[in-house]
Amino acid sequence: MLALKMHGPLMAAMILFAGLSLAEGTPSTPPSASPEKASAGTDDGKRVLDFGPTAGMKTADLDDPNSVLSKKIAFIVKGKDGKPSDYVSIVKTAGDTRIQLAIKDDSIFVPGNVASNAQHGFRRTDVNPLLNTNATLTGVTTWYQTIRLDSKAPLNLIHGYLLSSIEGPTGDHRFDIFAGSDFLSDNLAHKPTPNSETIRVRDLSTKTLLSLPLKYDQDYNFAVTVDADKNTLAVASSIGSAPLQPHGGPMPNDPKAMTPEFKTKGEFHIQLIKMPLPDAKDPPAQRGDTPHRGIQEHITNEHVMFSNVFATKGTQLVNPHLSKGKKGKACKRKLI
Repeated sequence: MLALKMHGPLMAAMILFAGLSLAEGTPSTPPSASPEKASAGTDDGKRVLDFGPTAGMKTADLDDPNSVLSKKIAFIVKGKDGKPSDYVSIVKTAGDTRIQLAIKDDSIFVPGNVASNAQHGFRRTDVNPLLNTNATLTGVTTWYQTIRLDSKAPLNLIHGYLLSSIEGPTGDHRFDIFAGSDFLSDNLAHKPTPNSETIRVRDLSTKTLLSLPLKYDQDYNFAVTVDADKNTLAVASSIGSAPLQPHGGPMPNDPKAMTPEFKTKGEFHIQLIKMPLPDAKDPPAQRGDTPHRGIQEHITNEHVMFSNVFATKGTQLVNPHLSKGKKGKACKRKLI
């Protein structure tokens, strides 16, 4: 699994370390956790996840297990000693209520609170919305989110940042959203990769399906349609309040996504995971163990914001900035 360069399949295997470690510290989520049921149709746009956040939510809710917000969350990945609100907050920006995920020098996840499991290579904060896995991980589901980067908290783009993913029990991702530089274990000069100033949607093998220029202080709206039966992905996006536009597809996903481990099992992460830089002091065969190895510099202020986090059944696109349940025009996609 370890090599001098981190290519697509190897990157997926690398994230496996993080996923398996997370599983050790994450309570299992019953399939019936969400109050919404899957719709009988395939293209009706019915919501099967409605995370929000909504205008009435506030940061203090994150520390109150009885709050509406906390009841929508299965698990928060954070530093060992801090409370949720030390890393996650509810903010009002550009007219939207958003959930903001920050990373700090102590954003080191310790799965199971076992010191030997500590992920010293990463700096990470994740929020896992509570899922009805029978409704969301079967058939055709479209996953929505608006991502906003803040010029007052710029990312260090010689690093890579994982922003969102559907993670299976093996640690592989049906899809993810990534920004910054790809990790290359032989990049000991720590130079940014050519795609460092982009935000991109990738499949299970980390093949890029959509790449957009990375800019601060604007909304990136993403909709990723997962067909769990045909093992395809389709991507739509827009900037600001513009309607979502398809970007081709459906596109075949890696065959590994059809293995039994992915059927009705998995987690949806909105997240900020900062990848390390390779450390020349580590043996070459160990540099790819990014959760536990590598270099992280001091963090002054880095965060990412999310809004309009929800999922619908079928392929019909919904404008994330419209009221709940209002449908957009159905988009027909051709296989490419």
